Amino acid sequence: MTKSITVKKTTIGEGMPCICVPLTKKTLAALEAEAENAVAAAPDLVEWRADFFEGLRRPEEVKRALAALDAVLGDIPLIFTIRTQKEGGNAELSPEEYAQITECAAATKIPSLTDVEILQLGDVLLHRIIGKIHQSGGRAIGSSHDFEKTPTEREMEEILRREDAAGADILKLAVMPNSYRDLARLLSVTAQMRNSGCAKPVITMSMGERGSASRFLGEVFGSAVTFATAGEASAPGQLPIKEARELLCAVHLSLRNM
Repeated sequence: MTKSITVKKTTIGEGMPCICVPLTKKTLAALEAEAENAVAAAPDLVEWRADFFEGLRRPEEVKRALAALDAVLGDIPLIFTIRTQKEGGNAELSPEEYAQITECAAATKIPSLTDVEILQLGDVLLHRIIGKIHQSGGRAIGSSHDFEKTPTEREMEEILRREDAAGADILKLAVMPNSYRDLARLLSVTAQMRNSGCAKPVITMSMGERGSASRFLGEVFGSAVTFATAGEASAPGQLPIKEARELLCAVHLSLRNM
């Protein structure tokens, strides 16, 4: 049975999926304004995509930005994420640079959750990063993104199992469908993880237009979080937060009435 995780006042992995809004601005001033706009939309979580930030390689600027976001977000939990170019993001970093910046952010104790790209790191570095996140009192999201295809069901399950084995607290997988059959396979793997006794919340999404249904059917198949926009999207297929909330609520009510 999946055990939910509570960060601040938000519970992940129980009932209707949480809605997370990404922040993608390059400068601190623009980032603060974007965060204020996100707060007005009342998401459950906010993700700072720090790979868009022009001060990413300067630790003091990262710390300053985290403090500013913390002041704006209040009780809304923050996810700290560096998405590398290999996984569809903007940051071109060596594994050690990635580790140092991620650990620096976690050490501030501001992010409730920190994203870790599982497949881009060797085992030693991977366990070091997740260990530092836990030492700081945070939770780790093990993540993997494929912007070209949807792997086989066996491969997708193996990726999620590797995230689990690495010590991640939440398991995340995003893939690109080339057909609606790919969407169905991703949803099937999500359900398999839930029904096979996985004790950790799982986040899955099929990106782009073909995969849009995965962003509001999480409660049916077992995905705990969906990403929606209150401004600019951080990945293809994200829905505006108002539309995402309406769809999630409709699915939730239909399940209650079954």
